[in-house]
Amino acid sequence: MKQPGKKYASTTGSPPAGIDSSPFSLAGIVSLAALLIALCLYAPALRGAFIFDDLSLPFALGTRDTPLAGWLSGVRPVLMLSYWMNARIWGYDPLGFHALNLVIHALNTGLVFLVLHRLLTKAQWTAEKANLASLAGAGIFLIHPLQTESVSYVAGRSESLLSLFVLLAYVIFLYRRHVSISWLEAVSVLTVFAIAIGTKENAVSLAGILLLTDLFWPTPFSLRGIKSNWRLYLLMLPGVVIAAAAVFRLLATAQTAGFSSATVRWYQYGFTEARAIFSYLRLTLLPIGQSIDHDYPTSYTIAQHGAFVCLIVLAALLIGCVVWRRRYPLSCFGLLMFLIFLAPTSSIVPIDDSLVERRMYLPILGLILIGCEVMSHFSRRTACCVLSLAALLFGTLCYTRNQLWGKPEKLLEFAAEQSVYNPRPMLNFTGILIRHDRCALALPYLERAERRLPDNYYVHAAWGRTLACLGRYPEAMDRLRRAARLQPCAQVYEWMGLVYGQMRLPDESRRALQKAVELAPDSQSAHGSLALCYEEVKDFSAAEQEYRRALTLNRNDLWAQTGLVRVHTAKLVASRP
Repeated sequence: MKQPGKKYASTTGSPPAGIDSSPFSLAGIVSLAALLIALCLYAPALRGAFIFDDLSLPFALGTRDTPLAGWLSGVRPVLMLSYWMNARIWGYDPLGFHALNLVIHALNTGLVFLVLHRLLTKAQWTAEKANLASLAGAGIFLIHPLQTESVSYVAGRSESLLSLFVLLAYVIFLYRRHVSISWLEAVSVLTVFAIAIGTKENAVSLAGILLLTDLFWPTPFSLRGIKSNWRLYLLMLPGVVIAAAAVFRLLATAQTAGFSSATVRWYQYGFTEARAIFSYLRLTLLPIGQSIDHDYPTSYTIAQHGAFVCLIVLAALLIGCVVWRRRYPLSCFGLLMFLIFLAPTSSIVPIDDSLVERRMYLPILGLILIGCEVMSHFSRRTACCVLSLAALLFGTLCYTRNQLWGKPEKLLEFAAEQSVYNPRPMLNFTGILIRHDRCALALPYLERAERRLPDNYYVHAAWGRTLACLGRYPEAMDRLRRAARLQPCAQVYEWMGLVYGQMRLPDESRRALQKAVELAPDSQSAHGSLALCYEEVKDFSAAEQEYRRALTLNRNDLWAQTGLVRVHTAKLVASRP
């Protein structure tokens, strides 16, 4: 009698007509169980406030009530649509955004179960063994503390939501009903693929995963799978060309990513990412030292920070995947999957952040496959003990990490205390302290940031705001002027104008704020600040004009609405005999 795990072996690794529906039934149960477990582990973070990049998204800005078209005007319309729907259904309370992130994570866990089950079946595992390993792998995916940034961080939805569509497209591909994909199945895969790209550009890695799967199964590095699925690749080709052109255009103009980056060259970023890949591996095995903003130094030369050694080891691992592809198929496939999923952010295309935990949300799937093959060589008792210890460690660290996500100021303080090379965590924490009127506590962090970057725009600007908060206005102005010389932007001139106002220097305040409006004519904040300046000198007509301009940019600007009422009242009082 045939073993269940041998069922597909005679069909060149693809399922025949009449797929067994039991994995799908189990996947539904897995998703429901995952939601309950996630509610326990992620409970401390559910009411966490918006933080970091959240604060630049529409739901946290005054622009949140703009029409839907305004939300969808960027490069990630599907992601922004999810935020818009979130806001319309549950309002702007962070709880609703965190709750939907949790549901997405639970659904992804069920899809991970399906992907693991199908790939293990391709590797000719028995049905019972594939079920148990897939359950264990999905559990690790669910509770691993590296996943918290993609779930507890509202802006991290970009990773979890793109993963939902990537995994769904991959499941459609893996569970096709015949050896060769049909036209309908190919269109379905590509439709979901397009939605994934509309969520985040990193989804392009799915093209590499589809090719890798067909190259690896049923026989590693055979073209049989690609030939069988020619319909899919024929339809995919125009999209790949269009996507490549769009990505090239984006990289040519983007300020935070691309070959035009002023902070790091492409080869330096490549050296750095060779190290980052092993840092991701270390964080997966031992997730200690996590941070919302990693202090990761750049390797400007191949010898700096051990980049050369990492490149050699990485090359050796790739060669090993070729040599041992038949002996250890799951491990080789899993490593290549891990590298392909990471490729959009960990290659030679410079991005401002070298190491970001949420980028591991989907690549961890490849490492889970490696773990499946490693554990298959242990006895069942040993495997159960190892998995139990891993579950205890990861679950505890996941809950502990979510306690920090529930208190964002602690999360930023922790990152600031660890920072040596990267001043941004210190500056972000400084902003938190200023907002809570605890400015004196920011001084040690700013001193550390300045020692590392002695003449940096962001450091000078943070010093200026902090000193102004402490009432040390002349020192604050000196810092803001130095920041303006380094980077003459609207924001710094607006801060200068406000400080001049606190110093009772109306002419200087007006000139600085006019400069801010000139540099950013669509800044409602700059127009509102200039209106306040005019209001202070009792130029009510000019103040009214600026408040109206701010309301034109955002009709829900409460500051401008209140200012306009004050101006009208003052004009009425002034007009009385």
